[in-house]
Amino acid sequence: MYLSIFNHQNCPPVLSHSHARQTFDRALRTLPPSLHHRIWVRYLLWAETRGGLTTVAVYRRYLAIDPSVTERYVALLLSPSNPSPRPLEAAKLLLRLSRKAARGEYISSEGKSPYQLLGDLLDVVEARAEHVGLGIEELGSTEADEESVDRDAKDPQQQKNGNSLIRFAGPPTTVGADGKPAPVYDEDEDPNSLRRLDIEKIIRKDGLAVYKDQAGRLWTGLATYWIKRGEFDRAKETFEAGIASVLTIRDFTQIFDAYAEFSESVISGIMEELANPDEEDEDLDVKETEEELDGKMKEFEELMDRRPFLVNDVLLRRNPSDVQEWEKRVGLWGQDDEKVRVRCLLFSTTTYRICFTGGRDVHSRTLYRCSTQGYAEPPPRVY
Repeated sequence: MYLSIFNHQNCPPVLSHSHARQTFDRALRTLPPSLHHRIWVRYLLWAETRGGLTTVAVYRRYLAIDPSVTERYVALLLSPSNPSPRPLEAAKLLLRLSRKAARGEYISSEGKSPYQLLGDLLDVVEARAEHVGLGIEELGSTEADEESVDRDAKDPQQQKNGNSLIRFAGPPTTVGADGKPAPVYDEDEDPNSLRRLDIEKIIRKDGLAVYKDQAGRLWTGLATYWIKRGEFDRAKETFEAGIASVLTIRDFTQIFDAYAEFSESVISGIMEELANPDEEDEDLDVKETEEELDGKMKEFEELMDRRPFLVNDVLLRRNPSDVQEWEKRVGLWGQDDEKVRVRCLLFSTTTYRICFTGGRDVHSRTLYRCSTQGYAEPPPRVY
């Protein structure tokens, strides 16, 4: 009853701040653990009304005994009403939850799957790229440090002693209260650590290597991260890598549409810069900017022209023995005899694979004739 007055709107500041926190702490120290849940409910509600470091300190204490409210804490850290958001801490907590859920060690209180938790992490990364992830220069130094550590710890159980080889049992292993090995410390999952995340490594390891059927969202999220950091060349490389690796049309369409939108935004930015030049920018070279604009427009046109070929590539990666798709590929090359001859040679190899594996396809005979007769029949319909 006494603790409830601290949440009353007419409670004076003399009681509702330091005195309230000290009273909650004294109640937790005095009462038996079986009654702590009655104190924590009011303590957390009071901490949310205080905000700032008070909320962080109280929630961190409670998460040590009950991690089920971690998602609620993440929402508070990223709330628009929070005057001092903590995106890095929220991202590390979401990464920890995603990995635990993937191992079956955590069940989301909101019913989210491990992939949805990873998607929440991507949302934070896209919105707060500068505060959460490492830049290209920082990645280079981090990778060099990791390589040196891995090289030193390549074989910790073997040490040279003169001409003899001595074997040891290895370094001590930390165990928990149940006697099982404790989880290895990972700085990426430690919310108290101020080191930012290697976003590309996390997405490739925890996303693309696991959720192969959801690659489109992961590739576009990674590219958006580089765009927000101003690394346009790295974003372009990410889009190209995603297009060259996806296996479904859905993922391809998602990546390609984001790639095209990115290219259009770059072109629009250059055109706006030419139309409204900054008078204070004395280093602006109009001719060089126009050449850059021409190059970007040419790249965009080439990207649009490549789309049918890229779609065909996706379908052939999914099923390399699809004769109809190989026929469409030759039709896409049109009158380019050199390309047609190369593709017809591939057709012959594909036909052999189909026949060898016992597949019966009426198009295989047509495909073989195309490879021997120089594609004499009219080209099939394309996209």
